[in-house]
Amino acid sequence: MPFKENYAVSSVLSCQLSLILGAAQGFSGILLPQLKESLQINKDQFSWIASLGIVFRPLGAIVEGYLVDKFGRKRTMQAVAFLFILSWAFTALASDVKFLYASRIFLGFTMGMVVCVGMYIAEITKPADRGTFLSLITPTINCGILMVYLLGYLFHWKIVASILIVYSVILFFALHYVPESHIWYMIKNKRTKAANVLLSFRNDNVEAVNKELDQIKTKMSRYEEGRISFFLNFFKPAVWKPFVIFAVFSFFQQQSGYNVIIYYSVPFFSNLGSGIKDSYMLAIVFASISIVGSVILVLIVHKFNRVTLLVMSGLGMSITMGIGALSLTLSFLEPYKWISVMCIFVYIFFCMLGMIDIPWMMIGEVFPNRMRGSMSAAITVVIFFISFVNIKLYTTMDQHLGKAGVMWYFAVLSLITVIFAKIYFPETKGKALTEIEDNYNK
Repeated sequence: MPFKENYAVSSVLSCQLSLILGAAQGFSGILLPQLKESLQINKDQFSWIASLGIVFRPLGAIVEGYLVDKFGRKRTMQAVAFLFILSWAFTALASDVKFLYASRIFLGFTMGMVVCVGMYIAEITKPADRGTFLSLITPTINCGILMVYLLGYLFHWKIVASILIVYSVILFFALHYVPESHIWYMIKNKRTKAANVLLSFRNDNVEAVNKELDQIKTKMSRYEEGRISFFLNFFKPAVWKPFVIFAVFSFFQQQSGYNVIIYYSVPFFSNLGSGIKDSYMLAIVFASISIVGSVILVLIVHKFNRVTLLVMSGLGMSITMGIGALSLTLSFLEPYKWISVMCIFVYIFFCMLGMIDIPWMMIGEVFPNRMRGSMSAAITVVIFFISFVNIKLYTTMDQHLGKAGVMWYFAVLSLITVIFAKIYFPETKGKALTEIEDNYNK
């Protein structure tokens, strides 16, 4: 039986998939420096090991889009937990570079399916609380990144993978007790089950629940079912408009530097030439600051508009990354290269105040109920493809532009992202999902 409590428990429990996702994102940061000591890998292999953790994430997102609509949000989350068990098992058993390639591909595929967490939370929470609970995803991811950095500092990477197997097994069984989304029940014409779940989530009276379900049913009736009708539905304004906006935004946002630093954390800090020798500790501080920033976002997300937070976050990223690049460019600042490290720390703090988390929150909000699974998967494919290209090309960029040039690039792209978000991004704070859909139909 599901929890007989409100949606807080289900939201927090589903977020544990995001913790494992964070560990997977940060894993290459501890894996690569340890491999340099145990295996002779060249720069090309170095970049492939990092980027293969993301190249198959689009495929995972596509599969996730099918599963959440076919089998439900709950069962899909359980499937993701099971695939994490297998992924970490393959990683722990890897003995050579080719085996590592295969394990990174499988892990990346599984990571691509975690987008279902944001969708689930967006559907089960009230509009007034939705932003707060969705904003839990990023601090949870950051906790996973910090956890894997700490474990990598203490243990061999194979032991770290083994620890994550155990956590994934526990989560797989725990997810059995979360309720299914009432919206999925409505999509499958199971109104009685939807009403029972919604009553447990909302603690409302039957009349209020029936009114909300009637609104959901009315909105879903606008969209056709079936594979062919996906393309017909896509050309409706409430579908294609948010897709195009988020696709273009993602093109800029994914080049602002965050993922590159996460996937190359220890090597990135060691190459800054700051004079600080313990790059592992710098990576741990980096992850710790990201948690602080994301927790602050949880505390303030209900007080500010989504777009306001995005603009504030992006401007801070651009300014601090620009100062860091300047410290590596001006010759008279050469004795103070530690400034670049401090700027990276402040940069990640600003990242967590909106630029990383807010777009993922909004992806779970902006698409119509019947199209949410498939369109969330579609935009996630775009995001992951751009991210893969950036991570794969980072070593080449670093070789040709130098560390200062790379940081200037990140600073400029952060500013462009801010400008685009300010002009084109919709505001979703405090709005019902049906209201957001209506805004795109105007």
